[in-house]
Amino acid sequence: MKKLAIFKGELESRYINSRYHTFEGDQYIIDMDRKMEPYEVGDLICFVDPFPGYPIRLYIAISVNGALKFRNWEFLDGGNNYLHTYETPAKFKATQEQIDTVNGLFSGRIRFEGLKIAVGATVQSVCPIDVEKEEKLTGEKIFLNR
Repeated sequence: MKKLAIFKGELESRYINSRYHTFEGDQYIIDMDRKMEPYEVGDLICFVDPFPGYPIRLYIAISVNGALKFRNWEFLDGGNNYLHTYETPAKFKATQEQIDTVNGLFSGRIRFEGLKIAVGATVQSVCPIDVEKEEKLTGEKIFLNR
């Protein structure tokens, strides 16, 4: 069984904005042998490099009912620390449940297996963010970087 451990202290020392990419506990274990959850029609396939400075990408799917599903881990050089998709609003019609899940990821109210994921512009174009609604759900003000 191939497993990797990302240590929070190491991550924070390598990347100043690691507070946006956090996980519970002192380490995050990655199971490289984990089996992919099955694709279903309507899944929104997304990807993120969740650990700044580490060449590893996570693929997830957001199902039509809003559930988050594991797809794959892949080693890559460089990448983007925000959740993205290759889908476009012209080609993909998101369900309200998918939009709600993306909004929850955006605010940090929803995490993928303990991992907080920052939502990028391509996902937001398919699943628009309702900041006011998320502020009401979380009870906290959400400040957007400019």
